[in-house]
Amino acid sequence: MHSFQRVYDAVRLCGHRWSLEILTALQQGQPMRFTDLLHTISPAPSSKSLNEALRRLQEHGLVGHVASTEGGRYALTEAGEELLPVLMSFMSDLGQWLDTYGDETSQPSANNRARP
Repeated sequence: MHSFQRVYDAVRLCGHRWSLEILTALQQGQPMRFTDLLHTISPAPSSKSLNEALRRLQEHGLVGHVASTEGGRYALTEAGEELLPVLMSFMSDLGQWLDTYGDETSQPSANNRARP
């Protein structure tokens, strides 16, 4: 049987609070300072939450930190750039699924039981 553990791990990483927001903010291609990210993401995370999320994304190789004379800046790594279209496609597909079935799946009912 195929193990889905790697897929579950990737979904969990992307599902952490602020991960998607950071990745999409950085997709513009220009490295961003910490304060730029705080102002770009809406609603804005706390500094502590943003710092933890950036650290987690760096540990997984999706975001890099470059020190410069103007202060440190964050940017997507090659892995982060490759992941973004996959995430955007998944989010689009999931949105379409929710448009079709979201109301049916939001509350359990007798109509939502699996059919034999």
